[in-house]
Amino acid sequence: MNKTTQSLHPSTWTITLCAALLCANAQAQTTPAATAAAPVALSIKINGQTSPAERGELLLREQLARGVADSPQLRNVIRETLINQAVMAQDATKQSLDKQPQNKARLELAQQNALAQIWQQKAMQDAVVSDADLKAEYQAQVKALGTQEFQLRHVLLADEKTAQQVLDKIKAGAKFETVALESSRDPGTRDKGGLSDWVAEARLSPAILQAVQALKNGQLAAQPVQTPAGWQVIKLEDKRALTPPPLESVTPQLKTALAQKQVQAKLAALRAAAKVE
Repeated sequence: MNKTTQSLHPSTWTITLCAALLCANAQAQTTPAATAAAPVALSIKINGQTSPAERGELLLREQLARGVADSPQLRNVIRETLINQAVMAQDATKQSLDKQPQNKARLELAQQNALAQIWQQKAMQDAVVSDADLKAEYQAQVKALGTQEFQLRHVLLADEKTAQQVLDKIKAGAKFETVALESSRDPGTRDKGGLSDWVAEARLSPAILQAVQALKNGQLAAQPVQTPAGWQVIKLEDKRALTPPPLESVTPQLKTALAQKQVQAKLAALRAAAKVE
């Protein structure tokens, strides 16, 4: 398989296109601006078969959404990609590769997946979110967060025995930050002496919340706490009343979440009406 065919394998053409665009952009930055060049046509006829402009425009919109600037270089890369795909697809059809059972199933799955994505996009666009819905969702999420947030230090260990040994070591006078740096399995907090970001009480695991609720600032949890990540030695660094973000700052996320709920409801209705054998 030559390099061109390999780089334009159907499962990797997007990566290839992006890489080519980087080269095109670099070339555009190092080449003097050309005088008014003719626009690059995205409607192409290859061996008598027309690749409509809509295909090229779809790829163009995808690249623009990724932040790539529109340019003749961009359009030329898209055009070349479409030509390469077309000649490979035409030759695959000549060889009747599309008739082989596994390949036929792959094509049908690709079409089904594309249609499902189109359906989801339209359902999201059709979703209607009222101001009342937004406020209700905001209030529900704020209530679910609880009234406090905590800042903790922790040392994450693999087993209870090691966690107990670490806890005893800290109780005997070892500095928590030093022990965390030496022993913690959590790369996100180890270099910070085990210090975590502020966390709303609802975001803490039930076991950790139970262990720290009654602690005063600077106190250690009496026993190691078992969590899905492992055994943890915990110290309460600080706690404060939780101040939720204003509605305006989270409105886009809430709208998306509510729209997704409507999409899921539509999907559930379709599933309920479907005859599955």
